[in-house]
Amino acid sequence: MSRQKDRATLERMVMGKDLPVSSEELVALRHAVGWPAKGNYVQIIQEYLFHISARWNGRLVGFLPVVGSPHGDLLIHSLCVHPDVEGQGVGTRLMEIALEACRDLNPQGVNVLFGENDRPFFEKFGFRVMYGGYMDSESLKAPNVRSKAKNRLSR
Repeated sequence: MSRQKDRATLERMVMGKDLPVSSEELVALRHAVGWPAKGNYVQIIQEYLFHISARWNGRLVGFLPVVGSPHGDLLIHSLCVHPDVEGQGVGTRLMEIALEACRDLNPQGVNVLFGENDRPFFEKFGFRVMYGGYMDSESLKAPNVRSKAKNRLSR
């Protein structure tokens, strides 16, 4: 797709903070990018500190949630862009809007979760790589996780 057409597509999108998004739309977007959608997304959307969304021709094509405490650290996670508009600047614009909203809250810091393939994208916004870990809900239920935690708590 040409840069001119990319710009035209981006200019026709409606993007913003906390625009209405239904749980069904978010689940459909997650499935479109090949991500799971476990949980109660009505509740999950309500629990975000805020979110940034993008619509093209009325369809949800981008979503970026932010969680955390405005007085502590914020976390940007699960930046999701529909494959139909990938590479057209949607993710970049969602990040720009999100970071501006984060600046307005004046948190202690902003973290972001991303895979190694997405590292260059997030580094261009000034994020640096730190080390951390992730445990999904299935791993959290594993018996060895509970028993180790109980042992530490009972000491």
